[in-house]
Amino acid sequence: MRRHVVHLVTSFDMGGLQNGIVNIINHGDDSRFRHTVLSIRPQTALGERLEKGEVASLNLSEGRHRGAWKLIGKRLKQMAPDILHTRNWGTYPDGILAARRAGVRCRIHGFHGRDLSNARGEGLKRRVLGKILSLATDKIITLTPSMKEEYRRDYWVSDSRIEVIPNGIDLGRLDSFDADPRCRSTFTVACVGRLDAVKNWPLLLEGFLGMKSREVTDRLVIAGEGPERQEIEGMVEKAGLSAQVLLLGARKDAPAVMKAADVYVQPSHYEGMSNTIVEAMACGVPVIATDVGGNGDVAGRQGTALLIPAGDAAALAQALDRLRRSPDERVALAESGRTRVIERFGLAKMVHHYEAVYSDTLAKTTTRRPVK
Repeated sequence: MRRHVVHLVTSFDMGGLQNGIVNIINHGDDSRFRHTVLSIRPQTALGERLEKGEVASLNLSEGRHRGAWKLIGKRLKQMAPDILHTRNWGTYPDGILAARRAGVRCRIHGFHGRDLSNARGEGLKRRVLGKILSLATDKIITLTPSMKEEYRRDYWVSDSRIEVIPNGIDLGRLDSFDADPRCRSTFTVACVGRLDAVKNWPLLLEGFLGMKSREVTDRLVIAGEGPERQEIEGMVEKAGLSAQVLLLGARKDAPAVMKAADVYVQPSHYEGMSNTIVEAMACGVPVIATDVGGNGDVAGRQGTALLIPAGDAAALAQALDRLRRSPDERVALAESGRTRVIERFGLAKMVHHYEAVYSDTLAKTTTRRPVK
């Protein structure tokens, strides 16, 4: 029997979470599962990348809507899914309430990360509510072992109810891009991501500025858009780096930017599973990342990347100097990083794991849980 999975998201326009859903749908077994993405907000541009499945929207504006769970429940009743898959806190409380209202037996929740406000952990109120919600959830999915431990600690959920499924990377898609020549320089440092405070853009700028080996022909290339853009532009101008920092804005060809780089840096305060780290490694670019969240799980700690303490601009500058002066180490890191991605973050492996969780969890809930 072909099962229907509804993926509930706050929006479906950009981001690693949304990209993961696209990969699950496009590369999944169409004979076993059909998929619908239900977006709370009107942004659904990423639906253009779906080769199958459907996208629907509640068209709610940004912010909290008290009656959202009723609207979600009404839509779920019309869709009659076998599985509701919520993701992150923005869809979790309303999604579980709506699933109960609509009689959706199988409920799966994905934990994909945090923002700056809760990077160090959740407050007591959310922890208690999260525990209550977990009792009405059949399976929790995290992306890395570190995230599993975070979730278990914050919400008092047993290990057996949490499944770790790393995001898979479409190597064929990445390999189809050529390096963007406009981003090349004597030494190019690149970073791709939303211009949000949790990414700690000041650290990236301070680390680049602090390089002792930096030359005037070196470049720092940033691809992304977001609320911190104006502040970043101000910092660049104040530091006298306007001639060396390129702010590219949002790019649909991020791999082309990465392939033009000599080093990729992930400076975040927090990361769950950074898709951009995996993509940079897959593109054959050595990575420097802050040792936060799941970065160590993703990048590795033995010869596949350089990890630095969070917020340490001096450590970042030293790591950049080290790699600028050692082309051989850059090559070694790049080769071992790509090998790690091929072995651990294959797209087919991820899709198979999700479908196995869907099947197993649905089988258990169908026989165990009454509709309520």
